[in-house]
Amino acid sequence: MNHDHSGNDSAQTVLIVDDDEEIRHVLRILCETDGMTVVGEAANGVETVPLALTHQPDFVILDYMLPRLDGEGTAEILRAITPQSKIVAFSAILDEQPVWADAYLNKDRIAELMPLLRTFIR
Repeated sequence: MNHDHSGNDSAQTVLIVDDDEEIRHVLRILCETDGMTVVGEAANGVETVPLALTHQPDFVILDYMLPRLDGEGTAEILRAITPQSKIVAFSAILDEQPVWADAYLNKDRIAELMPLLRTFIR
């Protein structure tokens, strides 16, 4: 597998982490409609780690409230194993960006996901 991102024609890759399957489905549709490649879905932080390690995604959409290993704990591991990934904290309860995330999105404003991700794509 070629992980060289210098020839930036390749689609941006996204890993979706949320314990709600319907929300993951909506996020997948949003990303794929916008031409991004969803490399995996995880229902909790523990599932996220091997997926992130394998795929080294450009973006991780990370639910704040997760069972077993929460968003913050997951983000700390992601910073170590996929330092180039941009982490978007995704939550129904947060009203500001947490320190462990590169960006933040409230679930009520899910339609703003793609404009938000585009701000990171040069």
